[in-house]
Amino acid sequence: MMSPASFDVTTSGIHFSVQPTFRFGSRRALSRSSCFISNQTLDQLGTRRYCRSTLPEEIFRQFESEITGVAKRLALAGILEKPLVVRYGNFTTSGD
Repeated sequence: MMSPASFDVTTSGIHFSVQPTFRFGSRRALSRSSCFISNQTLDQLGTRRYCRSTLPEEIFRQFESEITGVAKRLALAGILEKPLVVRYGNFTTSGD
């Protein structure tokens, strides 16, 4: 879990960073990627996953491991956006 200082809450969303590692071989670390998830994406995720909170920071905290996991996979895939934007379509949800 990230400390509150490791992500930045803004009026449009949350900025955070991830540092993916290779899963095979020597577990070499890649460079740290700057990431962003919008309040709209957090709202969609919270609504679809029946999150009780409507505050973006609380939704981020509840789904933090999944959000950072998606961001790490995007970084490993070589997505070159700066910052890397995590969108609702990057998540797999039952019933979608």
